[in-house]
Amino acid sequence: MKRPLIEALKCLSTCITPLCVNESVPLMKAFGRISAKTIKAAFDIPPHPISLRDGRLVSYEVLEKKLSISNLPRINTGEKVPNTTACIIEEESLERVDFESLCPDECFIKAQGEDIQKGTTLLKKGSKIGPFDITNLASQGMHTVTVLKEARIAYVGIGDELIDVNVAPRFGYIYNSNAYTMAARGEMMGARTATITNANDSKDAILRTFEALEHVDAIVTSGGMSPRDTMHKLLEKEILKPLFKGVAMAPAGLTALSFYNETPILHLPGLPMSALLGFEVIGAALIRRLYGMDEYANIITHTTLPIKAHPFSQSIVPGDFDGKAFTPRAIAAGMINVLNYCNGFIVVNTAKPLSAKDEVIFHPFLHWH
Repeated sequence: MKRPLIEALKCLSTCITPLCVNESVPLMKAFGRISAKTIKAAFDIPPHPISLRDGRLVSYEVLEKKLSISNLPRINTGEKVPNTTACIIEEESLERVDFESLCPDECFIKAQGEDIQKGTTLLKKGSKIGPFDITNLASQGMHTVTVLKEARIAYVGIGDELIDVNVAPRFGYIYNSNAYTMAARGEMMGARTATITNANDSKDAILRTFEALEHVDAIVTSGGMSPRDTMHKLLEKEILKPLFKGVAMAPAGLTALSFYNETPILHLPGLPMSALLGFEVIGAALIRRLYGMDEYANIITHTTLPIKAHPFSQSIVPGDFDGKAFTPRAIAAGMINVLNYCNGFIVVNTAKPLSAKDEVIFHPFLHWH
């Protein structure tokens, strides 16, 4: 019997151990990596008041006594502003300025700590480091960053009909596109691709392929999950150690999680839509668990169209969120040219169809922070 999705995810979280290995990398190598620590600002940014314009310094004394402004000292953009400064006159405005128009409100002066105050959290533990995180870290003079060891994942297509993309087309064969797609998504989630390969649907070929995968933190397979297929039999006979086999979600109901020795294996169906949506739900959870990360933020919105519900499983429904509402896209398990027109998905509860304008929780494909 298939496990409810929430139970499968809980099982994954309980049985998969986070990597918890740190390493120090140069700042520019930290982009796209997962922060191993919470990083706080050691000092204010800017560290002192600075000028926002090229111009002249007007001190409080000049302003109060209405002294001559013809010989005011110059200052350039970004330079430190003396504490005695009331305001700054832009160079191009100097001839038009008089004391009546001057306002002692620190005009064109950026205050100390206006951008970042000492003690502000710049990066949370478990966050993926983006380009604007690099900005903040560089502003603190950080030339190295402590990050988590990269999760290395191998992607294996299972099936006699599969060939790799570097092989010339052959009649009766199909390319191992699922593995390449999942590897690309895994990279976006912070994992690294150890290898992409395929194995014939036989016990020896599959186990030989697994045995050759050294120094990987997880394996993701696609295909071979039908009852007559070898992978299904390996799970049935517990040659692989299954944690669960079958998840009550549609598509991708023939999803399983097992161990080969100490390496976790996520088994997904071979039909493209089933494999790819299964990876978005279970594969993403696996990568987050390897990094010890919480689930990323989702968006509460509403659907523009009614959506049918599966009578026995939760439905994974891809579609497009335009900033206002979610529009579902029609799919079938074997379709391949659909998700490139979508930017995320929703999960529809078992036997609970949705009407237009019903509230939904949107899971974006591209967001991972």
